[in-house]
Amino acid sequence: MKICVLNGSPKGKESITLQYVRFLELANPGHTFTTENIGQHIAAIEAKEEEFKKVIASIESADAVLFATPVYYMLVPAQFKRFIELLFSHNAGSAFTGKYAASLTTSIHFFDHTANEYLHAVAEDLGMRWTGSFMAKMDDLLIEKHQENLIRFGQDFLDTAQRHPAIRRTYPPIISNPAEYRSAGVPMPLDCGGKEVVILTDAAPGSNLEKMTTRLASCFGKSASLVPIDEAKMNGGCLGCCRCAYDNTCVYTDGFSEFWKEDVLPADIIILAGTVKDRYLSAAFKQVFDRSFFMGHVPAFPGKQVAFLIEGPVAQCSTLQEIMRAYPSLQGANLAGVVSDEAGISMAIDEQIDALAARCLRLSMSGYVAPGGFPAVAGHKIFRDDIWGEMRPFFRADHAYYKKHGLYDFPQNDLRQRISTAFLSFILSFSKAQEGAKKEMKQRMLQPFEKVLADSPVLKRQKKEG
Repeated sequence: MKICVLNGSPKGKESITLQYVRFLELANPGHTFTTENIGQHIAAIEAKEEEFKKVIASIESADAVLFATPVYYMLVPAQFKRFIELLFSHNAGSAFTGKYAASLTTSIHFFDHTANEYLHAVAEDLGMRWTGSFMAKMDDLLIEKHQENLIRFGQDFLDTAQRHPAIRRTYPPIISNPAEYRSAGVPMPLDCGGKEVVILTDAAPGSNLEKMTTRLASCFGKSASLVPIDEAKMNGGCLGCCRCAYDNTCVYTDGFSEFWKEDVLPADIIILAGTVKDRYLSAAFKQVFDRSFFMGHVPAFPGKQVAFLIEGPVAQCSTLQEIMRAYPSLQGANLAGVVSDEAGISMAIDEQIDALAARCLRLSMSGYVAPGGFPAVAGHKIFRDDIWGEMRPFFRADHAYYKKHGLYDFPQNDLRQRISTAFLSFILSFSKAQEGAKKEMKQRMLQPFEKVLADSPVLKRQKKEG
């Protein structure tokens, strides 16, 4: 069989992901693997019709397709995202229809599931039959057990493509019937109390999104800055070179770093206003997220309010919803809300926009940031462990920040807790102590909370102020 490998890495043949593909190729000499370096050559593929057609011809001649890509900011790189947009805008789905597909990603296991789920959904939208994903940690290929597992994945992918079984579709097709949004007028601006608001947008002229951002900006009056993504003047997407790891200096000198630090980060409230394109935001928005990686793994928006203003069927895009919920908390911020034009009724959208503006201000004034939950906690632990470990010699800026701000919060460092746990473990090794502990478990768990409810200085202060 002929396998067409769509390589999403901007590093092309020098991609770590492609080494996994090369291993599969060596393990399956009876099959032909043809690699198209999409991420590296996206400029030519987009600008020259003959280059795009060459890639499509390679896909058409293949028996199966393997999406191989690193994970950048919870998804595929912006360059690969742009290629996927081109597939739909050029109506190239017929080259994929009926073929079997799989994905292979490399990362540090930070939101690699959303990248693979996105590829899965896109493949199904292209009429493909999905066989599965292989989510590797970047250096897994150096370990024999992972090599064996990769071979099993490859065998399953190839066997499935040869057998042509029926496969149930996981993601229903998106049904979109957009109605034109017309704002009822200009609302009275809220008292922003000195809070600064930035609305970062890629709205097309005359679009629902443009009208929605105009109304939202009006809610904040002179406190809001409406900033088109084009003003970032990016010369390209993140190259994955990691040169920024040492001192947060990007290899690009196009001014994006200054744009991000001067026009976006100082705001108290950050609104991300985008349009749904193939189950995510635009490639231009993805490029902003990717390029912001020059700041490394440091939370970008600590203590701020973040909201999303979306044109398109976001309710039907489960992966996008998950990313929108997680992104603010991973940046140390609070998700103030999401508003879209899906309601189709202009008055209802006006009310939602006005309520979002008021909530952003109210939460910003109070300083509320919701506890991050699993995505933020798990993400922090992945970054903490990897930066302290093998990434520390290279990501020096991250290491310095984590050390300074106490983010190396390893539980093993709490000596008092370690001694207490060891002592309690010793006591509970005796059967009589175990019996007593079982009887008193619920009461002992509640004891510290009873003290807080009785003697909390915060409650006393709240009562006094109220």
